[in-house]
Amino acid sequence: MAIAADTGVDEGATSSGRRPHAERDLEFSFDLALEADPPADLDLSALPALARGALLAEGATGRWDVTLVLTSDDALQALHRAFMGDDSPTDVMTFPFGEALPGSAASGAPAGGEIVVSVDRAAAQAPAGTTAAEEVRFLLLHGLLHLLGHNDATDDARAAMLERQAALLAAFDSGPHPPTCLSRCAGDGE
Repeated sequence: MAIAADTGVDEGATSSGRRPHAERDLEFSFDLALEADPPADLDLSALPALARGALLAEGATGRWDVTLVLTSDDALQALHRAFMGDDSPTDVMTFPFGEALPGSAASGAPAGGEIVVSVDRAAAQAPAGTTAAEEVRFLLLHGLLHLLGHNDATDDARAAMLERQAALLAAFDSGPHPPTCLSRCAGDGE
């Protein structure tokens, strides 16, 4: 199913100052894996459009495959321990596919990756006035920004990344939402 061109995300300059490429330059697929029950108010059907809109707003081009895994605290903590050597709970981990350069899949191999979000942690850490569903969407954007090459290793970089996530989410929430699908949404710009 092709995703409509208007994803509700402002397609002005990206956080890096680049202008995004035309939508036809982004081929996108989205998979959703549910290993834990999502928040009851999470609109699963809107997640592909949110992800695609963020990629367009950031100027991503080429073929992008994104998988969002909603899982439990225990499962994500096990991944955190296995891949980061840290046996503490965490909210999101990102596993990029291949060696494509961030922001572009020009090498022929798809860019993107798997974003694993703990629905338990999202519910526990959601700021006052924010639902667990909103926090899951915020964490999806966090993972996408990592796939695009953003880094949050310093306080300043983390603050900039969180600000960009908030801006992307606000832009999406204020715009119209195109029809979406839950599995293998491919937007080819046609």
